[in-house]
Amino acid sequence: MSQGFAIRRFSISSQQVVIVVIIAAAAVAGAVSGCHPLAVPIYDPVYDAVWSALVVALAVRAGRGSLIWLAVVATALSHGWVLIPAALALVLAVAHAFRDEACPPLNALVAALGLGASMHWTFHVFQGASALAAVGGAVPVLVSGLVGLSPRVRRLVLLAGVGAVMAVCILVIPLGVAALTTRGRIDQGIGDAQDALHKLTGGNVSAGRQELTAAAEDFRTSRDSLGAWWTAGARLVPVVSEQRAALVDGVAVARAVTQAARVESSQVDVASLRYSGGGVDLAKVKSLAGPLNNIEVVLARADSVLRRAGNDWDIGAISHRLDTLRSDISRARSSIALGQQVVQDSPSLLGADGVRHYFVAFMDPPESRGLGGIIAWYGILTADQGRLTLTSEGDPLNFEAQLAQRGGGHLSGPSSYLNRYGQFRPQDHPVDLTYSPDLPTVTDVVSQIYSELGHPPIDGMLVLDPKSVSAVLAYAGPVYVSGFGELTPENTAELLDKGQYALYPRPDQQGARKEVLDAALKAASEQLTHGSVNVRALASDLSPLVHSGDLLFWSTHAGDQALLRRIGLAGSFPPAAGGDLLSFISQNAANNKVDAYLQRTLDYHVTFDPADGFVSSTLDVSLHNAAPSSGLPDEVIGSYPGSGLPLGSDLLWYSIYTPLQLSGATLDGRPITLREEGEFGLRTYSGYVSIRSGVTEKLHVELAGRVTRGSYRLQLHSQPTVLPDRILVTVKGSPGWRTDAIGTWQPPLQSNPTHIFRFSR
Repeated sequence: MSQGFAIRRFSISSQQVVIVVIIAAAAVAGAVSGCHPLAVPIYDPVYDAVWSALVVALAVRAGRGSLIWLAVVATALSHGWVLIPAALALVLAVAHAFRDEACPPLNALVAALGLGASMHWTFHVFQGASALAAVGGAVPVLVSGLVGLSPRVRRLVLLAGVGAVMAVCILVIPLGVAALTTRGRIDQGIGDAQDALHKLTGGNVSAGRQELTAAAEDFRTSRDSLGAWWTAGARLVPVVSEQRAALVDGVAVARAVTQAARVESSQVDVASLRYSGGGVDLAKVKSLAGPLNNIEVVLARADSVLRRAGNDWDIGAISHRLDTLRSDISRARSSIALGQQVVQDSPSLLGADGVRHYFVAFMDPPESRGLGGIIAWYGILTADQGRLTLTSEGDPLNFEAQLAQRGGGHLSGPSSYLNRYGQFRPQDHPVDLTYSPDLPTVTDVVSQIYSELGHPPIDGMLVLDPKSVSAVLAYAGPVYVSGFGELTPENTAELLDKGQYALYPRPDQQGARKEVLDAALKAASEQLTHGSVNVRALASDLSPLVHSGDLLFWSTHAGDQALLRRIGLAGSFPPAAGGDLLSFISQNAANNKVDAYLQRTLDYHVTFDPADGFVSSTLDVSLHNAAPSSGLPDEVIGSYPGSGLPLGSDLLWYSIYTPLQLSGATLDGRPITLREEGEFGLRTYSGYVSIRSGVTEKLHVELAGRVTRGSYRLQLHSQPTVLPDRILVTVKGSPGWRTDAIGTWQPPLQSNPTHIFRFSR
């Protein structure tokens, strides 16, 4: 009897030793797990060790069902090597469930393995999701273990819990008070900082600096309050400690960015950048590089800190305002990055690295071509160390005569251009070199023809039309031209599109009209090159014309092209890039100016299946010719000899650009066959349509094909026309899918980003 009793006492003592060892091991494993309940390196290991030891200690008395729950949660949410201890915990927990008697050391081991796995979770459904899941797996063990304690011990544990809750309240309340009392000041500081960032990126530097000063002071006061000694107790409370750190860091970085931006912005005087006396001060442009780079460094650091501080558990209103500030900082960084690229690349465009010669083409949209219109006038703009001069100009029809004397012009490419437009012999008729809707391609062919006539190679091409000339005169000032009168921003576009023909209606007056037109365009160009304008304001006001394709610029130098594409000047035909694309390009085939009276209306209806990317679409194009049948010279409403077209008629060669396959087409209800070709990696479907004066022709096209699955992405490319296109795009999902994507879009569209439509069940 005494011997058996001694063996049993030794067995119980061994279990206790094993349990203590497991608890100690769990505490050590927790301490080195890398969890950050407080975000305080000194205290986090202590909290992790205490938490692990507490759960494992209570697991000794916990029910086996709660241990299975902990093991199941641990296994389900673990991956990688962490899955090994989690799976082992599940095997031991299930095996333990079939034992007749409970084994406390096994309870402790299952809890240690399962809890250890959960403390290495790293998934981010939302901030703190892994911590919540870990606590959720352990709570049943804690409750079950607590119930298993003796009443006296349980009462002591509950009293300790109540004391801990009261201590947490005492530690947290000062931070809550500080957050409430500083909310208004933080709101004011963030509001001032947002306004300042907007003004700085808009070029209003002096006003932006004043608001940055006020914002920096608001943030300084708020930071001092949130980080005061009497809020330091919150650092001892899990989760709340992270909130305090995030808020203090967020407000501190807000002050740092406003303070630094205020200092650096004093060196960025964008308003002083002027085009004056025929040039731009390149030294002043280059002097902006350092301050802009410094501002970008400050904004990048602020963006990084605010992203780390961002937390779904942060104190609501303040967190939201800091997130808003971070979004504004991201937008400001984009604007500053553009400024950096402009400062870096624009000097070379202006001749800092050698003299540049740019071909200036004035388009005549009443006789449409793919890029806008035929070339009615040209000039050579020379850039040398920031100074711009118009060195030669004239009627490109003179090129035609010179080429004829040489036996015609020659083009070596691009092959895609020759394949589509070679049939029209544009190399013999330089006014027609703008068939392609892609400026880089047109610049290439213009350069070839210009060089063939014995001129030096051009470095790029600037494209203007009546709308852009009118906008430029708003800055350069009106010009008086004998035969036209005063050209102003209000009358220039109308005069160049239509009015000139009303002033010179007779056939015998057309030579005089062209001479006056040449004089007007030369005077407008010289007015610009010799005027004085604010560069930033000019760029801002011309932006809509850039987007609509009325003002374009391309450089043949590879180092310039990224900037031109970024600001939308490049005039490059957009790629479909796996999505859908639509462009309707019409070109005048009657050799008249009737396109000044052409109203194009496009209805594009799309059905999209997000599951497989299948697109079924219809394009309805309405072409209304409002040109008169009399009262204007034949050059306007007549057609080429032998056409047989009545006066006022329009004859169009049109092309539809799309990645989709044509399945059918009708013109006014009659089936037609469209010619399929390729350009820019797209399908092009082309045909002819004749439209009499006062008549509307209706083209209906059915398309189908597959694009990238998921969201529907549509790129619209609009041709510059005298009368802006009317465009309606309607997108709906296939059965079972819905979207709110119904909208009417008007030009400017050419440089618009891809339109994205998202679907849901």
